Amino acid sequence: MKSPAELLNFKQHGKDMNEFVKVPVSEKLAYCFGDPALTLMYTMTTTLLIYFYTNVVGISAGAVGMIMLVSRVFDGFSDVLMGTIIDRTHSKYGKSRIWILRLAVPYALAAVVLFTMPGLGPTGKIIYAFVTYNIMNTVVYTAISQPFHALGSLMSRDRRERDVICNVRMVLSITASMVITAFTLPLINKVAGMIHNEQAAWIIVTSVYAVISVFVLLNTYTTCTERVQTAQKSKENIPFWTALKATVTNPYFLIALGLMLFYTVYQIIIGTDLTYYCQYILGNVDLVMPLSASEKIATIIGIALLPKLLPKFGKRNLICAGCLLGIAGQLLFLLNSTSVTLGIATCIMRGIGIAPFYGVQYSLPSDAIEYGQWKTGLRIEGLMFSSMSMGQKAGSGFTSAIMGAVLSMAAFDGLKATAAEQTAEAVSVIRTFYLYVPIAIWIIMFLIALCYKLDKKYDRMMRELIAREGKDAAGSGDTVDIPQSVNGNKINIAIGRVYGASGRRIAEGLAKELECRVYDRQIICLLAEKLGLEDAQMGDVQKYLDSYNENEPLTFSPYTYPAAGVAEDMTDVSMFTEQSRVILELASKSPGVFLGRCANFVLAKQPHTYSFFLYADDEYREREGAEYYEGQSLKELKERDEQRNEYYRKFTGARRDDPKHYDMVVNVGKTGVEGAVRMILDYVEKKEKQKG
Repeated sequence: MKSPAELLNFKQHGKDMNEFVKVPVSEKLAYCFGDPALTLMYTMTTTLLIYFYTNVVGISAGAVGMIMLVSRVFDGFSDVLMGTIIDRTHSKYGKSRIWILRLAVPYALAAVVLFTMPGLGPTGKIIYAFVTYNIMNTVVYTAISQPFHALGSLMSRDRRERDVICNVRMVLSITASMVITAFTLPLINKVAGMIHNEQAAWIIVTSVYAVISVFVLLNTYTTCTERVQTAQKSKENIPFWTALKATVTNPYFLIALGLMLFYTVYQIIIGTDLTYYCQYILGNVDLVMPLSASEKIATIIGIALLPKLLPKFGKRNLICAGCLLGIAGQLLFLLNSTSVTLGIATCIMRGIGIAPFYGVQYSLPSDAIEYGQWKTGLRIEGLMFSSMSMGQKAGSGFTSAIMGAVLSMAAFDGLKATAAEQTAEAVSVIRTFYLYVPIAIWIIMFLIALCYKLDKKYDRMMRELIAREGKDAAGSGDTVDIPQSVNGNKINIAIGRVYGASGRRIAEGLAKELECRVYDRQIICLLAEKLGLEDAQMGDVQKYLDSYNENEPLTFSPYTYPAAGVAEDMTDVSMFTEQSRVILELASKSPGVFLGRCANFVLAKQPHTYSFFLYADDEYREREGAEYYEGQSLKELKERDEQRNEYYRKFTGARRDDPKHYDMVVNVGKTGVEGAVRMILDYVEKKEKQKG
């Protein structure tokens, strides 16, 4: 009898496992809708749960705050543990997918139990809340959310595909958060009115959400595919304390962590206090829906505008501008803090203000990782993302604890329904949390964002990284299995040469013997097609790539935003990256002879791949220039070589004619074209026999 994992695995058969494949729309949606399935319960536990504890079951605000604080500390450490478990998972159903399947049902059950409070005394309720909260958040939610986040990076190595997935995911995530925050409490109140049992209403609504989440997550497991299989072994050799030091001394990690931390504080305060503010200040708890929805919708619109705005203004400027807009929105509400109209206007301004950070929050840690590798030579991803998650959860716990403690000191009583029944201090605390504390948070985020200075130097940093690590430019540092092409050839040959050394003629001779193609100008056409260029721009691409001149700036914009999430025009760095990906894809699907294009660098770690450098004396080159290069002089050939040398050095950090980067260096002036072809083929044949 087949296991559930095998029964639900039927969509995986026959899937394209190319790491750079264009992810099917159905698969993207299956993954992106998984985020709302997780957001349903996460938002319930970060916003409405406090209200449930204080106003429904009668636990004191101080006790709730302490539960949140202690639990969040445990929760942060559980992230690191789950990350280790994922790294050591070797299931045939994937490293991440299998955990989504295993935990979908426990996740739903834990959510229902969380909102099911038995008839216990005050102490019993606190103990029950602490235990169930930790089962849900520290154990189950962490165990399913960490694999889910990892799955997004395992579906494809194509940056643009990941951008599209991330963009759609964030829109769906914030939409789900909006639905939970704005509609759940009114829905629960309506159900409670129908059945005359408030506690049962919470259980019923939570159960409906939980069942929906299970089916969505099962579809995520069934439909999504892990294509990135190769483990990055270099990371395992970095000692923990070395990695920790590199992480905490990385200024851009600290910037990303600081922004995430204070965004979390903002989210908890606004999400939690909004319900209290509507009930006790505005006098109508149902106003939570229009106020929350207006902020979330504004954020969605702001995120949709980011692809157009980021290339022009950069992350720092947009985040800073958003903070200023958020401050202005809060000040506007102070003119009349009981006006619903001004409250909605404030929410819209806050929603647009938070959009720049919300839209790039997952790319800021990636920036920090690239910076860390550039600065220290260490690429630390697991610990950095785990630390971000720990910081976020600790911030959430401390914020909830502080809010609970302050409300408790103000003698807030959640069982009292109106402001007249609350103490004046409690009402004042609710007003302060909603009106004034966000201003302080916006100011702090503004100051932190001012320190982000990667926008202007990011391209230069990436050039230097590409020079050090071929895997950064090519999108992969690991080997992949190369299937045989239709004609049976499985050999890739990369040819580097000086102008006038008969490189093209030798490449054509090799291709004829191997019954494969020569790749040179075809790469340009495929690159233009991959970028979605118009025919009129192909000439510009060819002119740019053929010039090999780093001083010749790009005068065209290949990206006309062909896909959601693309937020930058093409630069010389990204052009080289995309060209390298085209080369890798060609080498994987239809092995052949690659002429130039830094192919020896890009394909350095691919199996069945060999590289050769061709040169000749001046007399030979002069004859070749006259016969095969339209009468170009030796001086002109050497000038073109200098351009090519500089291009190669810029993106690889090495000399193009350095013998150590090739399997063999051939003096064509001594061997002739046919002799060079035979010498290269003999070498390849011997090496292949040695490999068995």
